[in-house]
Amino acid sequence: MFLGVDTGGTFTDFVLFDRSGLRFHKELSTPDDPSRAIEQGIASLGLHAAELHLIHGSTVATNAILERKGVKTLFITNRGLEDLLIIGRQTRPELYSLTPVPSEPWISRCDALGLSGHLDCDGREIEATQQQEIAGLADLIAKGDYRAVAVCQLFSFLNAGHEQQIAAALPDDVFISLSHQVLAEYREYERSATTFLNAYVGPLVQRYLKRIRDTLRPKHLFVMHSAGGVMDAEAAGAQAVKLALSGPAGGLVAAEAIGRQLGETNLLTFDMGGTSTDVALIQGKVAKTTASGIAGIPIAIPMLDIHTIGAGGGSLAWIDVAGLPQVGPESAGARPGPVCYGSGGVTPAVTDANLVLGRIPSDALLAGRMPLDRDAAMAAFERYGKPFGLSAEEAADAVVRIAEEHMAGALRVVSVERGHNPDDFSLLCFGGAGGLHACSLAEKLGMHRVIVPLASGAFSALGMLAGRQQSDYSRSRRIAVNDENAMSQLSGMFDELEQEAADGMAGLNLSYESAVDMRYAGQGFHLTIPFESDMQTMVKAFEAEHLRSYGHCLERPIEIMTARLTAFVERPALSFPELRGCAEPVESSAFSSVYGAGEVGHLQRSELRPGYRSSGPLLIIEETSTLWLPQGWSMQVSAQGHLLLERSSVC
Repeated sequence: MFLGVDTGGTFTDFVLFDRSGLRFHKELSTPDDPSRAIEQGIASLGLHAAELHLIHGSTVATNAILERKGVKTLFITNRGLEDLLIIGRQTRPELYSLTPVPSEPWISRCDALGLSGHLDCDGREIEATQQQEIAGLADLIAKGDYRAVAVCQLFSFLNAGHEQQIAAALPDDVFISLSHQVLAEYREYERSATTFLNAYVGPLVQRYLKRIRDTLRPKHLFVMHSAGGVMDAEAAGAQAVKLALSGPAGGLVAAEAIGRQLGETNLLTFDMGGTSTDVALIQGKVAKTTASGIAGIPIAIPMLDIHTIGAGGGSLAWIDVAGLPQVGPESAGARPGPVCYGSGGVTPAVTDANLVLGRIPSDALLAGRMPLDRDAAMAAFERYGKPFGLSAEEAADAVVRIAEEHMAGALRVVSVERGHNPDDFSLLCFGGAGGLHACSLAEKLGMHRVIVPLASGAFSALGMLAGRQQSDYSRSRRIAVNDENAMSQLSGMFDELEQEAADGMAGLNLSYESAVDMRYAGQGFHLTIPFESDMQTMVKAFEAEHLRSYGHCLERPIEIMTARLTAFVERPALSFPELRGCAEPVESSAFSSVYGAGEVGHLQRSELRPGYRSSGPLLIIEETSTLWLPQGWSMQVSAQGHLLLERSSVC
């Protein structure tokens, strides 16, 4: 049996795949110890952990970075570069602000150590390390009570000798993160930051995964990483920084599979959970990026290109110092949660607003079993709306509109701001709260088609089951494309990377995907191009991509900066079988009042069969989510059970 588990800020989602098919389940998350919610969910499903292949999406690394609650870490670099993580790139988030607010440094100057020893830009040693400095590291670590050490030396991606000498002198009881193992690429700041974060959260991730392994003792334990694949728990503990987008990556893996099944190559994905909203753009396949970051610090490893904002069902409504209404990014989380949970929350959240507006029926059971307190939500919005002279319903409607503007802005970031017309895409909506806002967001972006997939409320957990076991490897070395030895140098680099993959994923039947980072000489950025055995083919592909991305090409030499290899284990693609068609009409199971729409019928999604059609306004109810289909939208059930929504009029 395979169990996908996605731990979110508010809910922990479960998808079980066994001989009887798919089963879905939700538990309130337990932020103090996320493993407790997993244990509770396994018990609620009546399962024995020892029989499970458990695939997990974890927020442990993400939360530790966002909240700056990692372990005390010593950063070791070259003498003279001790301030590297403090200075950074000096990028200004507000270019024309004359009074920029300085960002909080990730490390104190006293926690950064510069050592002698230096390599040149070809990896040759021009200054040896001093053994007496290295010999004193163990005492320094003990006195400083450091739990982790991050080592990043200049040009270690060309020659790892100095980092290996330092690592050999470190005590065995600290977590060690070496830059040539974490990210063997140029750009010392990004490499240092990624190596530091790996050390900063590594002990926490290792401890968490060990607790799951020791407490639950599953048959196998795999973890989803930010590039959309899965890795075994031991590798995940050593490469903790790769889990920064562990949960959201699962949703994109499943979204790509659904798009492939429906013949939808252009998708905008919208994943709204309890704490955050994640959006992405898919053109045939999910895009990866090595220029991502979190909480203002870069993470230069390959990650799925996901844009995240703090807008979810638990996002709190508040009034700023100017007296204006705001929503998020602070969230009610799982404890106490929105007011309607009845767990002590007093500040209204987006979920409370949807309940007050009737988009969530007052008799709905959260996760199929937890009643909601609409009266408490009404009282909270009466208090919130009073300074504005608004009724509870009007205040709730205002909160929903503000939240939807935030989410529409996020969708514009990954579409309009990158030169794409949203109407050329379908909006694929998932997450427990996504269906309540999908049609409104589509209207704001001028889109006409929305897809609400099967299992939309636990979609990221479903993607855990679809992820292939894979890992990414890279190595930087500048190679001019007109060098007569360029192809032989590249082939040698890929041979080295394949050997590294074979060592790191021993015993597996591996397949490979190869790519190279190319740029015009002198540029500070690159484009990633699929590797071909013919150099001219890659040059033409680079020029075409540069023209598409930037609108021009340059009369400059072209060079290759980094070779990239993805090693993976082939597995069948996720697909849903076709279901039996609709034999008879489905009647509304109930009616309730929705603000601005009057009395609206309810349909149970479990009763809808392929071919069924209906038009809004409607509420479509399932255990893990609710879909609000407003006036002007129609719905059809696909052969696999996905809901295909069409905008039938200009709203």
